[in-house]
Amino acid sequence: MRFADESRDLALGLQAFGLTEYEARVYIALLSNGPSTVNQLQYAAGVPRTKVYQVSLQLAKKGALKELEGKPVKFEALPPEVFQNVLSERERSIKSLRRVMSSLKKVRERNIMPQDSIEERYLSLGSQSVLLKLKEAILRSQQSMRCIVDSWGLHLVQECTEELETACRQDVDVRVISSVPPALPTFPFASSKLKIRYGRHMQGRSAFIIDSTEVIIVNTQTGRGFQFMLGELKGAIGEDLFTEYWRSSTGSRTLASVSHTDNLPFLIDGQKMGKAFVEAVSKAVRDEKDIERIGQEFLNILGERVDPKIKQESFENAVSLIVALMQEDLGEETTAEYDPLTRIFRLELPGYQEGTPTSAWYFALAGLLKNSGIKNELLHDMPFPEARNRIIQRKFAATN
Repeated sequence: MRFADESRDLALGLQAFGLTEYEARVYIALLSNGPSTVNQLQYAAGVPRTKVYQVSLQLAKKGALKELEGKPVKFEALPPEVFQNVLSERERSIKSLRRVMSSLKKVRERNIMPQDSIEERYLSLGSQSVLLKLKEAILRSQQSMRCIVDSWGLHLVQECTEELETACRQDVDVRVISSVPPALPTFPFASSKLKIRYGRHMQGRSAFIIDSTEVIIVNTQTGRGFQFMLGELKGAIGEDLFTEYWRSSTGSRTLASVSHTDNLPFLIDGQKMGKAFVEAVSKAVRDEKDIERIGQEFLNILGERVDPKIKQESFENAVSLIVALMQEDLGEETTAEYDPLTRIFRLELPGYQEGTPTSAWYFALAGLLKNSGIKNELLHDMPFPEARNRIIQRKFAATN
């Protein structure tokens, strides 16, 4: 078969892989017709006879075909996968160029004076365009993709399976935080670069953050979305927000082991679980010495993990800080106050709750007093049914 018109487009495409026009013609002819002699190639590829043998040898050096033993001389095309190395190298070059482009944009952004005004643009996407733009963005990704999604957003993620697989093969780190779905999603490929966790999410909307240059936000109610090509916006809702959501989420393995997912949001919420544990400790511990020991350990951990200077605060400053944090912890219906003149600590709790107040900072206060060697006297601890509250008052001894 003579070199067909439809093969000319393929020949042009092969030139992008580093082949000459004649080399591309010979390779396509061999791929179409199987092992061929020089005479057969001259006719099938449309290459002058004086050039066919030399072109074939050049292709053999490039690893695209091989010369068969026997007479007359025949050549056979190797599978198209021989060009995969060229394709991979081109992809690496493109990835490198995109990194350079991203760095150039950052340089430009750093050199723009704060008082200058820049016109930035975004795209408003219809419901049918959202998926297309998301797929394009995934294929453009070079380093990372961060997704905070609800059920509709998770559906969009599943619709992009092929694109995600391509991104993961190119070492793009893909992380998804989703609301708890009725059934766990499955993907036809496995990659350590794709991680999905469940927990807190953005109610009514989903955010897809691509590298440091692109953000797509989708409205669940309407299906419409907005695409922003703006690094600062990513910084505003990107790593910091995503990290906080990621920290308070849970993995598929844990979710799969829970038979009733209705209670999962509470179980994986570290703040709520921490308060529940403090409440349990408060109800179980009544002895003042135990409260002091727990408070001392709590303050030691704070000094190690938060700020060593916390141990160097003066007694009065430390008490003021702990009492303020106790007020925040117990809520607006509670009153926690300390008068440095009378050195009286007063705690007013709603209802008739008995035992140790359910705040880690109450333990911290007892630990601070123990560490400081300051005795405190319980002046009052009584419920007031009429006012529906309980009042605790303690007087601290004077410091040396």
